[in-house]
Order: sequence, then C-alpha cells, then structure tokens
Amino acid sequence: MEIIQTATVGEWAMLTVVSITLYAALRCFYLLYWHPLAIYPGPKLAAVSNVWYGWHWISGKSPWAISRVLEKYGDVVRIAPNELVFITPQAQNDIYATHTKNLEHFVRTDWLDPGLPENGLTFELNPVKHRAVAKKLSPAFSVKSIKAKEPTLHKYIDFFIEKMKQLGANKDGIELCTWTEWLAMDISADLSYSREMLQMQQMENSPLLNSIHGVNFFMALNRTMRKFPLLSPFKYLFIPPSIITSLPNIIALNRQEAKKRIERRGKTQHLDYFEQLLPADAPDPDEKEVAFMEVLAIQLLNGGYEPISSQFQCTLMFSLQQPESYRCLVKEFRNAFKSYDEITPEACANLKYLHAALMETLRITVIAANGMPRTSPGAVVDGHYIPKGVTVQYGHYALTRSARYFHDATNFRPERWLPADHPNWDPVFERDHRDAFKPFSQGPRICPGMGVAWRQMRLFIAKVLWSLDVEIAPGQREIVFERDFRQFMLWEKPKFYVRFREAVRGKA
Repeated sequence: MEIIQTATVGEWAMLTVVSITLYAALRCFYLLYWHPLAIYPGPKLAAVSNVWYGWHWISGKSPWAISRVLEKYGDVVRIAPNELVFITPQAQNDIYATHTKNLEHFVRTDWLDPGLPENGLTFELNPVKHRAVAKKLSPAFSVKSIKAKEPTLHKYIDFFIEKMKQLGANKDGIELCTWTEWLAMDISADLSYSREMLQMQQMENSPLLNSIHGVNFFMALNRTMRKFPLLSPFKYLFIPPSIITSLPNIIALNRQEAKKRIERRGKTQHLDYFEQLLPADAPDPDEKEVAFMEVLAIQLLNGGYEPISSQFQCTLMFSLQQPESYRCLVKEFRNAFKSYDEITPEACANLKYLHAALMETLRITVIAANGMPRTSPGAVVDGHYIPKGVTVQYGHYALTRSARYFHDATNFRPERWLPADHPNWDPVFERDHRDAFKPFSQGPRICPGMGVAWRQMRLFIAKVLWSLDVEIAPGQREIVFERDFRQFMLWEKPKFYVRFREAVRGKA
C-alpha cells in the first residue's frame, strides 16, 4: 500500500505501459498458438489483430486480398482472430445451403447492418423472423406476379431507349453508369412500392441515390469499426457534410412515400411488392408495423437497384470491349426478332448467347463479393469442424478468379456458359466449375427477386441492342475490373462513355 501511495506519475505510466505490453504479448501468443483457429494458415497479422481485415475493407479491395490469401495459403484461411474464409464448392454448400425446415444453420452476422430500429428482411438475424417475412413476401415474386409486373419493365426500358435516340449520338456520348443507375432505381422503386423517382425524366440523381453514393464508403467503415469499438465514434467524420445536412429530409421523404403507399392500398396502377405486405383488406398498421414497412420498402428498392444497374452497365461495357461478344449478341437479337414488339422476357429466355453474356457479367461483378459472413453453430464445413461462435465466410470473388475453377478467369468470356452444341462454344472451358457459381446465393436466404432480375436483365440488353447500335465514345479508356472497381457496401463503378445510334439493319 505504501508503494502504491508513494508511486510517482512516471512510475504509474511505466507500470501501465508494461501491463499493456504484457497483455498484448500474452494475447498474441494465445491467438497464434492456443486459439481454436490457430491450426489454420493465414497472415500472422490477421491472426492476432483485426487490422489486416479492416485495412483491406476500407481500401475497397477486400475481395482481391481474400483471393490472394486463398491462393497462397490453401482452401481455408484465417483472415481475422475469430474468422475463416473458404473457397471450395462444398464449403459454400455447407455454409449457406444447410437448414432445417428452411431455417439456416449458419446464421447471418450483423456485418453491414446500419443499426436501424427495424431489420426488415435483409438485416434480420433471427432465422425464424426472417423466414416469416420471406414467406409473407414470396407471392410477390411468383411467376404469375412477376408476369403482371412486365408492363412496368417495358415502360421504363422503352423510355431509356427513346432518350438514347435523342441524346446518345452526340460527339461525347452519354455516361452509361449514370443512366443505368437511373433506369434501375426508377424501375425498382416503382416495382417495390409504386414510387416514381423520375430520375431519367429529370436527368438528375434523386436525393436517395445521392445518399447511397455518399454513404457507400461509410457503410464499409461502419462494418470495420465494429471490430474496433474504441475507434467507432470517429467513423461519423467520414460522412460527407452534404449527406449529413440532407439526411433528415431524405428520411422524412422516404417515410412520406411509404405512408402514401399505405394510403393507396388497392388503388395503385399496377401490382407491386408491397401488395403482399399490405393488401387492400388488411387492417391499418400500427406505428411499429409502419416503421417495419419503411425499412423493408428501402431494402426492396436497394435490392432491385444496385445489382441490376451493374448488370445493365457491365454487360454492355464488357461486350463493347470484346467486339466479338458484342457482334454475337447483336446478331442473336436481330435474327430472333422481326419487330420490337416481339421482344419479351419469355421470348428472350431461350437466347443462349444472351444468357451466357449475363452469366459472365454476374461472374465478373460477383454480387456476393463481400463474403456474406455467417456464425458457425458448431458444425462441419468441408470436413473441418468449426467451433460455435466462429465467423465463417466464402470467397465468392476468389472462386470466380481462380484458375483452378475457371479458365481465363480474369477475362470476360461468355463462351464458357454456352452449351457444347452452340456454334460459339469453346472446349477450353469444358472443365470450368460452372455449377459452383451461385450468383443469387442459395438456401433460405437465396435472393427472392432472382426471377424478376433475370427478366429485367434479358429485356434491357435485348431491347437496347435490337434497337440501337452502340459504340465506345472517343477518348474512353479501357475499363479493367481489377483496377477500376472497388467494393464497399456496393460496387464503386467507373464512368464509361458510349454513343447510341438507331440500328442499321444488317450491320451485325
């Protein structure tokens, strides 16, 4: 006691430094040699700290880093003190497809949750609650329901094509990323809850789209800071001031739009996804139900916006950079359809090269490049028993870039998805693990909008390339995915300028 009472400030400081150093050394020793995951290889920094994990996430290059360590260390790699990543197809099935009565065994983590009062569908961690919401919403994505929504798809895609006829032939062309984002969000908002965003008409971003762009990096940082609680308060410094000042208005507008949709029950011009949640004869929702629907409405909108906009842009962009692929697509459409009115999602479903090009775009852009981490219940993944509470994820991006699973993996090659009897089939791709690629995931959390996504993608590419000749604008540099894309909450995509002209028949 006397020593404690007489200790100087310097001695206390020295004791604190020694104690922290000793604790850190013992923790590192434990994590490297005694922790249950110590048997798995990986970067030493990743084994003892979340710094490795966090750095790659905030750099926007986490999928590439994961791909490199899987190539270096093997099929199972430790990427954080309590987290593993796998690459084998069997591991993918074990993590995402295993379930009992449609309740997943490996539960979703809070990896990208923004901390809203309601979780909706996307952010719901509880398998029982998630299943209840998904079951209630599933009729909205039935074949009959999707068919009823097709006039909405035609309306927006036709408007896009008319705008390209008016604007697309100028010397500098139009910026494809911007226009495909406007198109995809306009469609998604209308399909989700009959909300008209009017971005293509007004030719400007909506406040919602601006906010999504503004918080893209912040959401990745938010995820990273969950592993660094003491630094967490500083994350708010990375939200652009313009977003901070406009966010209350955006939230109020979204709430207003959701409430307007609730008031229009049974009076909408077309069926939307909200019809399943709140049919015309349902009782009025209470405040908690309204809050839930507000969150779900934005989740449905976002789910139909970003992945679809990427497919719209990137299928055209990659095809234009591979002229033979572009020619094959144009030829297929212009041989299949004699008139514009013949182009429907059903008529496009059997177009083999179109399907191949869309699958290849999905492979390149990888919707699940963020790893989709799950919490182990104490189960076997590809022969490895993973203790309860350990976080596991799958290297979806790494799979698509691995020479072990795909030939010429870094290049856009639609031929790999063609049947062997197709004239453009190339046998160099016959060993590709095509069945291992699950672009819309699998199991209880498979994307409910997969059917409508395919219809949108097919219809857009077919109508555009039947109607218009497209070329890369002068001065546009080549886009290389590995160099020009980044992954935060969403893909950060490069600008790409193209010119559109009304099609000259026979040119293909």
